[in-house]
Amino acid sequence: MMLVMMTLLIGLLGGFIGKMLRFPAPFMLGSMFSVAIFSILYGNIELSSSFKVLAQIVSGAYIGQNISKSDLKILPKLSPLIITLMFIFTLNMLAVGFFLMVIFNFDAATALLSCLPGGVMDVSLMSIDMGAEPDVVATLQTARFVGIMLILPVWVSYWTKQFGDKTGSFNAHSSQVGSIKKEREVTKANFWHNDGLILTVSTLGGLFGLWLGLPVGALIGSVLVSSALKITRNTKQLPRTYRFAAQVFAGSLIGTSFSYDSLLHMRTLVIPIVLLLGSYLVINVFFGRWIARRGLLDVQSALFASSPAGATDISLLAGDLGGDMPKIATIQICRTLYTVVIMPLIVKVILNIMM
Repeated sequence: MMLVMMTLLIGLLGGFIGKMLRFPAPFMLGSMFSVAIFSILYGNIELSSSFKVLAQIVSGAYIGQNISKSDLKILPKLSPLIITLMFIFTLNMLAVGFFLMVIFNFDAATALLSCLPGGVMDVSLMSIDMGAEPDVVATLQTARFVGIMLILPVWVSYWTKQFGDKTGSFNAHSSQVGSIKKEREVTKANFWHNDGLILTVSTLGGLFGLWLGLPVGALIGSVLVSSALKITRNTKQLPRTYRFAAQVFAGSLIGTSFSYDSLLHMRTLVIPIVLLLGSYLVINVFFGRWIARRGLLDVQSALFASSPAGATDISLLAGDLGGDMPKIATIQICRTLYTVVIMPLIVKVILNIMM
């Protein structure tokens, strides 16, 4: 318990330092950097995976309160974009995976699983079941995830400026956030009753999602019940401190995955890592621009929505930088479901054909 508390304290201090240095999403990136540095230098650091569940539940509760009836009406319009994105991710897995097999002599299972745009833990477990090299898969997946999280704030900021101002979709969302703030000011007397209800119901929903065995089940369950509360009872948005806490939990957990050995291993996989990261960043900018031109999302939110990192982490990051959290979370959750449920089946079919 003392070790866990020390890890969280290091993450929290890193978050405040990140805020002082004006990092984007300071509590997530600051906590990730501080815990990662401590883990590499001393190694004696840990954080239970239950904190990942806690981060997902709190994040889901916060995201769900941004969802309105008007957001539900746009889901049919988002469906073609989501299907197209999944198709592009599948083609990218096949193309980059084949390149790793031919140029770097990866076996088929290791090459394909290394290119999945899914969670590090989930894909690493798949690699064990499918006969791949778990250490290589975990290293490439970690590098992709951390690389995206580090590059994304600057990347999104740059391309948002290049592609012009945000569209009306974002302005509408900003107005919604503004109205939420005004509502909170009027209802301070019901502060604890409102927040307690949201967090209690979201926790139950998150635990139910875990019980069902859904990928990122805690996030999916908490988002669904929190949004249901918002739509049916018109509950008020949670204060930002809850989101900051979720960012510290998530960032600290990511930081614990770093070690000196993992850094040494990454040096031998530099070119595959650059290739993998580059392919997803190219997809991100072209697909993000295409979504924005369709008028369904502003440029910034479109870039976040098509980023291949954790659904929880991207949603938290986007919320801090001004993205449309409900739509981003919807697309990210669909991507996660597809990655965990459908893409492994595709890999199995390919492996059976190659045998």
